[in-house]
Amino acid sequence: MKKKIIIGSIVLIAAAAAVYFLFFNSDTEQAQYTFAEVTRGDLTSTITSTGTLEALSTVDVGTQVSGKINKLYVDFNSVVKKGQLLAVLDTTTLASQVSDAQTSVVRARAQYDQAKTQNDRNKILFEKGFLSELDYINSKTTMETAHTSLQSAEYSLERAKTNLGYAFIYSPINGIIINRSVEAGQTVAASFSAPVLFTIAEDLSKMRILASVDEGDIGQIKEGQEAEFTVQAYPDKKFKGIVTQRRIQS
Repeated sequence: MKKKIIIGSIVLIAAAAAVYFLFFNSDTEQAQYTFAEVTRGDLTSTITSTGTLEALSTVDVGTQVSGKINKLYVDFNSVVKKGQLLAVLDTTTLASQVSDAQTSVVRARAQYDQAKTQNDRNKILFEKGFLSELDYINSKTTMETAHTSLQSAEYSLERAKTNLGYAFIYSPINGIIINRSVEAGQTVAASFSAPVLFTIAEDLSKMRILASVDEGDIGQIKEGQEAEFTVQAYPDKKFKGIVTQRRIQS
């Protein structure tokens, strides 16, 4: 009987303690409310994407002839003007090609002059009946062939001079060198495509970001919308821009 009384007392004390902590404990946190005046404002819908920050216009400068880089006049971050000399390739081989072409022109012109003089004399003889028609035709053909050879030699000379001019690399625009792919003494080969020697950014004060936007968000992008972006170099700064183009290509 005494045991039952002790168990009943313990149950009663536990129930009383639970009721006290649930309803009478002063440390229980009370709900806090903040009151404010109802106002009108703008809601901002933000779309986040990533892209590459790059110059608005860049030009790759290459070479159309093969050769060894003899001199470099610019380096990374060099400010250049349109028409400024950037580099020079070794001109030894190209200059010798020009000399060979000039010699070929002189030889071809001499052969043409001789054939023309002979043909002019044969024409007089043919008109007076002292030369057969076949001999005159052969003489005329020889002169025309010599003239064709002279023209071919002149074209070869112009091509050799043009290739020699390609050894001097000039800047096509005003800008700044953002990449230099060669060193002095390096050999470049222009076999199938022109190797890139320099990359020039036209104006770094005007930049653009090519961003990839999710398909579910691209419908909300419109030209003329304001944009904010950050770069890793300055994580605490926010830069502003404007959407200038929404491309169809995915």
